[in-house]
Formats: sequence, structure tokens, C-alpha cells
Amino acid sequence: MNITNSILQTMVENELGENRAFVISHHQEENPHRIDVARDETVFIHKISIESSIDFWLEYHSATESRLIQKQLSAAQTIDEEIITRHKGSINFSQSHSFDYKVQYVKLKITK
Repeated sequence: MNITNSILQTMVENELGENRAFVISHHQEENPHRIDVARDETVFIHKISIESSIDFWLEYHSATESRLIQKQLSAAQTIDEEIITRHKGSINFSQSHSFDYKVQYVKLKITK
């Protein structure tokens, strides 16, 4: 997790550039279908935990990024995906069937 935090910190700093007026918040949502992102916000998804007992796929996308998580399973498992993704614009989720998942993300809002 320490490496993930370092990468996330660097990504946030790059997004800020010279602008130092901002608000940062940490969020966790269970089974979201959509995460709304305003025009002055950037969302960094840093962890998705999936609980499933059969093969699945979970796709999420925004205007700037698209990801697909797909696994073949033979028993109940919890899968943790810790790939950081940057999103400008609302994020939509779709899944192969009903299973539980949690999304952890950081929302960066530039203030003026």
C-alpha cells in the first residue's frame, strides 16, 4: 500500500500543477453504478475489492479512462485490484452478473 500511496501522491501533485487551492477527500462506495464527477474535479480510483464465487467481469469508464477487470474463479474469493486510474468526468460501472464490490477513491477539487 505504501507504493500505491506514493504513486497516488505523485499523480495528485501532477494534476495540481501550479494551482495550490484545492480540496481533497477520500471515499468508499459499495456497488456503485455511477460516481458523479464535476467539471472542476478529478477522481483517482486506487482500490477495488470484488467478492465473487464464479467467473466475472467488471468494467468501469469515464471520458478519459476505461478499465476491465476479468477473472475466472473456481471458489469464493475476494480480489483486490490496486491499479490507480485517473478520471475526468463521471464514472460508470457495469458487471457480468450480481456480485459485491467496493470502490475506494480520492476526489480532488480545484478551488479558485
